[in-house]
Amino acid sequence: MFLNRLKSQIGNLLLLSIGFYFLINSVVLLELGTARRMGPGYFPMLVGAIMCVLAIVTIVKDLKHPVERDAPDFLSVASVIGGVVAFAFVAPLLGVLPAVFLSVLATSSAVSSIPWKTRFLLAVLASIGIWAVFVGGLQLPLETIRGF
Repeated sequence: MFLNRLKSQIGNLLLLSIGFYFLINSVVLLELGTARRMGPGYFPMLVGAIMCVLAIVTIVKDLKHPVERDAPDFLSVASVIGGVVAFAFVAPLLGVLPAVFLSVLATSSAVSSIPWKTRFLLAVLASIGIWAVFVGGLQLPLETIRGF
């Protein structure tokens, strides 16, 4: 019984340890700055703290009301990893927008109930959204499509 509960908490404990790592390293190694003038460690500190809080809340909730875990879906895991890998390799070669498009297509294949037309539309809208926020709004000098 205890071993089953411990196995069900591995992901939560991993999330807690990663959040704690980011929290401690950003406080110790980076300058935090202030809320008005954030230093390079401010955002990682906030993300690490949020990860820790969410992990602790999830651990407590799971210990109070344990639920049965589903078997992992390795095809979904592979499609999400494939989406990240696709972005990492395609972005330098073709630009950010084609990389986002292919990454969204690969990642959305994790949910088999989504039809291909919807996946395609989602990839197009995500690419447009990325361009609107980062290039149009924030005016970051991204190579959106290589060669243009």
